[in-house]
Amino acid sequence: MKLITLYISAAYLATLVTAQKPPISITSPLANTHYKAGSEAIISWVNPSVKTISQIVLAKGSSTSLQPVMTIATNVNADDLKYVWKIPIELPDGQDYAFEIGTSPDIAFTGVFTIEGGTGGPLPSQNTSSSSPASPSSSSSSSSGSSSSGSSSAGSSSAGSSAGSAPSGTSVTKAAESPNVSHTSAATKTQSSWMAVGMVALLAAKQFF
Repeated sequence: MKLITLYISAAYLATLVTAQKPPISITSPLANTHYKAGSEAIISWVNPSVKTISQIVLAKGSSTSLQPVMTIATNVNADDLKYVWKIPIELPDGQDYAFEIGTSPDIAFTGVFTIEGGTGGPLPSQNTSSSSPASPSSSSSSSSGSSSSGSSSAGSSSAGSSAGSAPSGTSVTKAAESPNVSHTSAATKTQSSWMAVGMVALLAAKQFF
């Protein structure tokens, strides 16, 4: 009976370890990176285990109680291996920012980094970033629509085409989330899971010995 209990504890531990699988391995930003508000931050990764990254969230706080500041992108192509984000000038200064990539429980975390030089005003309702340059066809279409002032129908068609199709490689971003939204990070959940594992293993060991 005691041996069976020990086997059950080991199986429970293995289940917890395999259940949490980060969607990517992050290569940047590294811990303690410094950014200027208004500049671009490059988030890069390798070894994606998914085709699409559900979301990239800017979070702030300690490693055990990260709180979301804003969702900067959704449905990012994991095979791009990077995402370029323009940091809003309105972000307040801080030394405890981090990126959460994916959704719980399968989240990859960056190390904490610093953002400085921000104004601290209200965050924009929407931000757009591109992981690759805009395609020449979109630029040409927009230019043609602007120069054709004599033909209103041609101008309207060109403008509609430019607005309707995003450049290749562009990931549509999501509106900013309120920083007051209650949020339990995957790091906290992981810590709680390991505590539970420890209690189960301790009880099993007592029964066995």
